[in-house]
Amino acid sequence: MSEPKLHSVLSKPHEYELSEFRYHVEKKDPSLSFIDMTLQKNAESVTLRFWQPINLKIEEGFPQPTGGMVFYDLSADGLENIGVKVADFEASWGSVTFSAKIVEKISA
Repeated sequence: MSEPKLHSVLSKPHEYELSEFRYHVEKKDPSLSFIDMTLQKNAESVTLRFWQPINLKIEEGFPQPTGGMVFYDLSADGLENIGVKVADFEASWGSVTFSAKIVEKISA
């Protein structure tokens, strides 16, 4: 089985540090729920919004840097409401993992 395709929303996310994490839950309409993650690399900052997140897991050690953060594009897999996966290829302490319907860059 081949490894999933890397998502194009941000090149080399493992080179960034997580500086802000926000999970907004919309109980009446789960399609409006999202996770915002702000990542920083030197003076560069980018905020990504992940719509309809599921299966959130935050490892012990958070918020220390998650040195192996990677975004996989699962849109071609035909899974209902899952188009992106946030994973950690190093299985680092403090890693954040989850799946979401889509991701978009909301600030750079």
